[in-house]
Amino acid sequence: MCNGMTARTAFFLFCLLAATSYSHLATAQRLEVGAGAGVVNYKGDISPGINIREPKSGGQIFLRHNPGKAVSLTYGLMLGRFAASDRTSDDVFARQRDFSFSTRFVEGSAVMEYNFLDYRDEQTRISFSPYLFGGIAFFRFEPQRNFRPTYDLYQIGIPFGVGIKYVLGGNWNLGLAFGARKTFTDYLDDLSGPTTTNRFLSGNPNDKDMYLFTGLSVSYTFYKVRCPEMY
Repeated sequence: MCNGMTARTAFFLFCLLAATSYSHLATAQRLEVGAGAGVVNYKGDISPGINIREPKSGGQIFLRHNPGKAVSLTYGLMLGRFAASDRTSDDVFARQRDFSFSTRFVEGSAVMEYNFLDYRDEQTRISFSPYLFGGIAFFRFEPQRNFRPTYDLYQIGIPFGVGIKYVLGGNWNLGLAFGARKTFTDYLDDLSGPTTTNRFLSGNPNDKDMYLFTGLSVSYTFYKVRCPEMY
C-alpha cells in the first residue's frame, strides 16, 4: 500500500503534468471537452475475478488535447461507486465468510492515448479509430461504514485499457472505452489480512485490488483556425 507521502508526491506530479500540458493548449489545433457515464466493477478479495454480478454506476468529465494524428492526452475527473458481496460467490468458503462492502471514490487522471487510425482527417472516409491508453491516476476512496479506517484513503492508480472513437458529424464525437485501474492497496473492499483465526475467513494482503470502468462518452471538438503570418 502506498503511504501518505507517496500519494501526495504522485498528486503533485499529476498537477505538474496537467499544468505543463495546459500551458501548450494555446498552440493546439484541436481540443475536446466531453462527458460520459458507465459501469464500475471491482476485482479483489471478495471477487477474485472481475465482478460483473454487482455493477455500479460511474460518471466522468474530461479534456482531451490532440497534439498529433496518433497521440491524444486526456485529463479526466470521475466519480463512482463499486461494491461486492460474498453471498453471490461460487466459493463455499466465501459464502461462509459472508462479507460485503460498498465504496465510493473520486478520481483524477492523466492518460496518453494512441490512435491507430487518423479518424479526424477530412480527406479520408475513415470516421473511427480504435485506441490504447495508459497513464496515472490519483484517487480517494471511502468505504461506507460507521468508523474511520486506519489506512490511507488517498491512493495512486495506473489506468490502462482500450477504446474506440467515432466522429458523429461536425464537431461531435462518440467514444466507448474499457479501462482498468491497477492500485497499490488491498483495502478497496475494506478487507485485508486475517480477520479471524480461520484463514479461510480473511483477505489476501499480497493481492492488490482493482476497479474497472466501462463507459460511453460524447465530446465536442474545438477547431482553431490559423491565419497566415502576413495577416
